[in-house]
Amino acid sequence: MYKRLNDESYTRLRKSLLREKGSDVQRQFIEAARSSDAFVSFIRKDHEVSVEGGKDFDLLDEKITESDYQVLTTQTEKKIFELWRSLHQATACRVTFWGEVTLRHIEGGYIEASYLAGDRQSHSGKARIVDALKGAGDPVKIDRCVLTILRRMSGLPEARGNISLYVNCPFACAWWRGLWSEEVSRTTGEKQESILDFLRWKQECWETLVRFVVSRNSVLGDSRVRDVLIWSLTQKKRMLDESGEGDGAKLFESKTLRAICRSLGTRCAWQELGILDVNELKPLVDGELSRFL
Repeated sequence: MYKRLNDESYTRLRKSLLREKGSDVQRQFIEAARSSDAFVSFIRKDHEVSVEGGKDFDLLDEKITESDYQVLTTQTEKKIFELWRSLHQATACRVTFWGEVTLRHIEGGYIEASYLAGDRQSHSGKARIVDALKGAGDPVKIDRCVLTILRRMSGLPEARGNISLYVNCPFACAWWRGLWSEEVSRTTGEKQESILDFLRWKQECWETLVRFVVSRNSVLGDSRVRDVLIWSLTQKKRMLDESGEGDGAKLFESKTLRAICRSLGTRCAWQELGILDVNELKPLVDGELSRFL
């Protein structure tokens, strides 16, 4: 087990930050995020979020710019997975582990604490914090900054459930995409690079797949069914790219992907898909996809 934040103290901090919009502790939290040293001190010292024992872990070997942190490059995502390849999935689904990973990279100067408050619309973290605190402060904007920081630091299960870690925390998201791309490649023979490109392609596609994989009793909880679905989707995207239809295809819209996953779940109710081999599953999954093209 690698080092991680103490679950009880970290949960207590998150709950205190979510209790009231625009509260003093929220203001102090985002004010601290303007400085990396102040942010780490706020969490480790002021709110006594301790670190539990375990093995130490390696850090990235280069700094990440703020724009790259908002949307990590393919190369950085690959580095993240390789760096922690030996990580057990039971650890990789813990907000306490990724919270410590993020803090250690802030302490090491590889990212700035303010990056956590940024968004995908190219608004810098410092700019969002300054805007939220200007004048008497806007409780709604302050709260949104707090939520963004916590989501990016480790995932925020209190607000978005279990999927938050997989889709909101850049380090965790990169590791899980690396794992899935490797597993799908091993199961299907598809190039890992192609699978990773697909998983990175659209945030809504990634988030929709994650929802169905991590939800309880999901048909996509069976790794073979998940692998073949991702393989089929990767191939369909390649065909669409080659035909020039681009990324606006209905098949990859969140609404359509949800319908496909539900359809597979319905089929699983009368046919045990998990016992089929890849060559038997592939035409079944392709058939489901063709219904939505």
